[in-house]
Amino acid sequence: MQQTLRTLQDAGIEPDVWKVEGLDSHADGERMVQIARRAGRDQIGCSTLDRGADEAKVRSWLTIASGVPGFIGFAVGRTSFWNAVSGHRAQTLTRAEAVTQIARRLREWVEVFEAGRPSRSPGSVAAAWPA
Repeated sequence: MQQTLRTLQDAGIEPDVWKVEGLDSHADGERMVQIARRAGRDQIGCSTLDRGADEAKVRSWLTIASGVPGFIGFAVGRTSFWNAVSGHRAQTLTRAEAVTQIARRLREWVEVFEAGRPSRSPGSVAAAWPA
């Protein structure tokens, strides 16, 4: 990922936020932010992805990312929504039940991410959006 990010930057690709695969250490997160912000790109942020992993792994990645300055949020998808959407399609869940499951899971992820954040000013929130 590090080399790919450098290559994309060198090719002129300059997003405001880089979506980064889940990382297994704080040091890996720091290296990704350092690369994302190299050469004067001081305002660039990173978000971590869920990669469709199991709940324990996603919790780990969210906790790691939340503690790294420069990680501003996360993008979640399959891990959060797959069972609810599948249940609704199979008609084992009502739409309301599926929506409730998704909302509950997203709230869990926000709480995990926020718990690992350094103290911030009142009213600030983590960015979270579907992948």
